[in-house]
Amino acid sequence: MRINTNISAMTVNNSLQRAQNNLSASIERLSSGYKINSSADDPAGCAISEKMRMQIRGLNQADNNAADGESVLNTAEGALQEINAMLVRMKELTVQAANDVNSDQERSAIQDELNSINEEIDRITSETEFNTQPLLNGNLSRRVYSNVQNVVNLSVTDNYPAGIYGITVTQDARQAIAVGDGNIAMTSTDTIKKDEVGSISINGYDINIAEGDDLNTVVSKLMAGADMTGGKMFVTASLTNDTSDKPLEGTKIKKSDGTTETVSAADVASATGKGTEYAGYEPATTYTGNKIVFMTNEYGSDMSLDITCSNQKLAQKLGLGSAYVRPDSADKGIQAQGSDVQAKFTEDSGERVGFSNSAVISTSGTVITINDVNNREFKFDVPGNVAGTKFDDTGLNPSATSTSEKKIEQEVTDVGRMSIHIGANQDQVIVIDIPAVTSYTLGTDTINVMTSVTSQQAIAKVDVAIGRVNDVRSKIGAYSNRFEHTRNNLGVSTENAESALSTMMDTDMAEEMTNYTSMTVLTQAATSILSQANERPSTVLQILQ
Repeated sequence: MRINTNISAMTVNNSLQRAQNNLSASIERLSSGYKINSSADDPAGCAISEKMRMQIRGLNQADNNAADGESVLNTAEGALQEINAMLVRMKELTVQAANDVNSDQERSAIQDELNSINEEIDRITSETEFNTQPLLNGNLSRRVYSNVQNVVNLSVTDNYPAGIYGITVTQDARQAIAVGDGNIAMTSTDTIKKDEVGSISINGYDINIAEGDDLNTVVSKLMAGADMTGGKMFVTASLTNDTSDKPLEGTKIKKSDGTTETVSAADVASATGKGTEYAGYEPATTYTGNKIVFMTNEYGSDMSLDITCSNQKLAQKLGLGSAYVRPDSADKGIQAQGSDVQAKFTEDSGERVGFSNSAVISTSGTVITINDVNNREFKFDVPGNVAGTKFDDTGLNPSATSTSEKKIEQEVTDVGRMSIHIGANQDQVIVIDIPAVTSYTLGTDTINVMTSVTSQQAIAKVDVAIGRVNDVRSKIGAYSNRFEHTRNNLGVSTENAESALSTMMDTDMAEEMTNYTSMTVLTQAATSILSQANERPSTVLQILQ
């Protein structure tokens, strides 16, 4: 027996320390519920578990983000529902106005309500926001920039990639312009005689010219009548630098010396008074040698003018001789037709700029639409005179005085669209693209129901507007369904990640209680044996006695 070194006690003590360490670890697992409480417990498992914790936290936040996206869409959908309801009311009003039992006063009341609806549509569009971000004014739409000023982008589908797209405008859209075939035979002192009394009809809207009407009264009636029918009327005049009675920019004016002059932007800018409200013209002191011009406000092949006069003498006096239709004649008066913009794809080295060979151009009024494969649509609005052509109002059917072409480049970017991050990792996003929904983009801002003809046109415009709103609502509905599926998937992913983390991290309580009991017994036994081992050297003293 060795006295200086108690090997038995040392062995028992080591076993006791191991049992106590295991017992402490077991107590920690039981108290925390985790079997990995430090990197020392499982270095690889600790690294994996922390990554999984991060993933789970990210997935939970992604679910919150997706919920925000659903709220954005619900806000936009609520506004669009109201806009759709207003368009349905517009439909009702335009159908009502198309009935010829309505008087001018009743049609005017209907027009007032239509104007009010358009104002409310624009108000809703501008004020529909989520967290101060406008939703329906085009700020959440893919941005398109043009190298030509005033070219307006209407829409571009999501599946059009960002880039440069080229269109060449070969001819502007044209207004319907009807020009008197003679000069006005009235001076400022002349009045309408009894045998000159009659009516002038503009697209079915009758303007009554009464006995005693002077020149200014006649012109004012014609201006008001043209305005009622969605057009304008003015009288050509000789141009001087100080005159205020100027027509629209680009209009050809026949001067007193027989020559023509095109009105410039500077000419228009110098005009004063209400002349600019009526195609840039005011009644002048005298109209001797001047012609009456009617034109539509809008452009395109569906724009037409039909001018007739019930009295031949009145027609001759106003320089509208061709407008008089004899009862026994098949003549139809003065007629004019507008035309749509004309365009082609811009080519560079034989290749289309941006557009594929499958893309097809279609036009309507000033709007150019390009349809491509995979349901791609590119639509933009080209204002008048973009191609450099000018209207010549010296004839009944205007013709271009120039055939110059204008190249328009449209740059598509992703600026403005709203990205909703719906994942725990980089670039896991859903991009929300909501086009502008305004009276302009819907085409209802120019609705006019003051005549039977314009009322019929208004019905068609409202139908188109309802279709456009439904398209946007369908788009929002698709986004909403996607977010619903996304949130469901996030829920499943989070559940699976939590389960995996639980398997890796959570303590098996039954197993750990068994270990705890075992370690407790071992500790108690080792403590008892250590006590006995420490008492063994005392037996040596008994031997030595």
